[in-house]
Amino acid sequence: MVFKGDQFEGNGSPHTLAPMIWPMSIIMRALTSDQDDEIHHCLQMLKTSHANTWLMHESFAADQPARFTRSWFAWANTLLGELISKLAESRPHLLLKKD
Repeated sequence: MVFKGDQFEGNGSPHTLAPMIWPMSIIMRALTSDQDDEIHHCLQMLKTSHANTWLMHESFAADQPARFTRSWFAWANTLLGELISKLAESRPHLLLKKD
């Protein structure tokens, strides 16, 4: 199930209630995309959904990222590291792109 808010969009998790977005779905979208614009959009969502914790959560509310489940979620944080490593090698310009 896909949830969409004003700034965020992504798949929900079977483990959390609607309309919670799973950051891992955004990360996987970026990992599997070959479109710079889409990857950049995913990075923007990830960079602005951490609710000032600087960590990925299990899920966050589509319109209110400060409402989240699990203050940190190792699986999502590890997967984010995989994305950053891949982009550093294949598309470093996306990591340096200013908004």
